[in-house]
Amino acid sequence: MDRKSGEKLYSWVFRQIRAYILQNNLQPGDLLPTEQTLMERLGVSRNVIREAIKSMEILGIVSSQPGRGTVLMKFSLDFVFQHVIFTAAGEEDDAIAEMLDIRKKLELGYIRKAYETLEEEDIKRVRLAYERIKDAWSRHQFYHADDREFHLALFANIGNSILLSMMEAIWDVDANFKTEEKVKHMDDSIIKHENIVRALENRNFEAFEAAMMAHFASGKYSKAATFAEY
Repeated sequence: MDRKSGEKLYSWVFRQIRAYILQNNLQPGDLLPTEQTLMERLGVSRNVIREAIKSMEILGIVSSQPGRGTVLMKFSLDFVFQHVIFTAAGEEDDAIAEMLDIRKKLELGYIRKAYETLEEEDIKRVRLAYERIKDAWSRHQFYHADDREFHLALFANIGNSILLSMMEAIWDVDANFKTEEKVKHMDDSIIKHENIVRALENRNFEAFEAAMMAHFASGKYSKAATFAEY
């Protein structure tokens, strides 16, 4: 695997090790080659190998276990998205903005199925999440966790675990993304969440669809310079 122009050496080693994992079909619990073996295969120093392995540990891909070696961890879509951020070093904002665009398209693409699978108890769960959102904001507190709960509850019954994992991973990387800019527009966002809840409680799909479309009509989901609501 060729080294990209301007690519840091440890990043190239990271990609080499990842390719080794895939090519050899390693499974969670399997060991990576030793540092000495990787040094000889890749022709780099021990420090570079350790820097690449450390990056993989931070992303949760592997775990260094004393007396055993470097162990492959269980696959998670969270790690996939975190790796996107890692490989886009220096362009993190663009990568996260593109993930938010993916989230927008996923939620809007599944709103019919979400609506059809929501039961009364599910709608109550959405309502409770909204009430926590409103209460937190009334006390001038950011409500990322409750907002996440609100949206994941909408899609909890659609029977697609991969979709939910993707959504959860995007929420994770969004947690600290341009928080100051988000906070400027929270009042409008609260109203949009309330409209979603009311549409569900009234069992009005057209209103629910319109409320969801309005929710995503924000600069946050269009790579705009501002997160202003429209």
